[in-house]
Amino acid sequence: MTDEEADAVRARNEEIRKERDAAAEIVANRFSAFKRDFLGAPIWAAMIAVVNKTAPPKPCMIDYRKDEKYWVVSTEKDVSVTFEVNFSSTEEQQLGRIFLLELHDSRRQVMNAPAVIYHDKQNPEDICRLFPNSMAKRTSNGSISFKVSDNHLKNGIEVPLSQLIGFRQFLHFHLHAIKI
Repeated sequence: MTDEEADAVRARNEEIRKERDAAAEIVANRFSAFKRDFLGAPIWAAMIAVVNKTAPPKPCMIDYRKDEKYWVVSTEKDVSVTFEVNFSSTEEQQLGRIFLLELHDSRRQVMNAPAVIYHDKQNPEDICRLFPNSMAKRTSNGSISFKVSDNHLKNGIEVPLSQLIGFRQFLHFHLHAIKI
């Protein structure tokens, strides 16, 4: 093999490596979004209906953790997602309550933030009305609702969807960071 042929083979191999890396990146990104896409399908459908200004899907309840659920209720203009929050340890319950109260109050300091309502002692009325007995068992930290409007979705639904589905992990991460 001549030097020119070897250089051509090296160049072609480098091209193949770049194509393989690009294909692997696409697969890895899709795989990493699986949980978001699977658990967030009802939220995604409601957000698409708001963006396209079509009839909202029926309200739904999703069991997504051992002893936690979330509910999706939408209108033509917004999507409300309510998460049950339940911790087993007393320390996490107390830290979680403080964190959720602060999250509820943070809306005052952030312009155009989604509505955040922490239901500490009372269950949300719309969930109790739409899903009787779904909140019969009291959770350690109540529930928290996020209301995302069409204004929040005008730049796409990927980020709001990821943030909503990742909320529980976000909360869990910060509670453990506080404890360290």
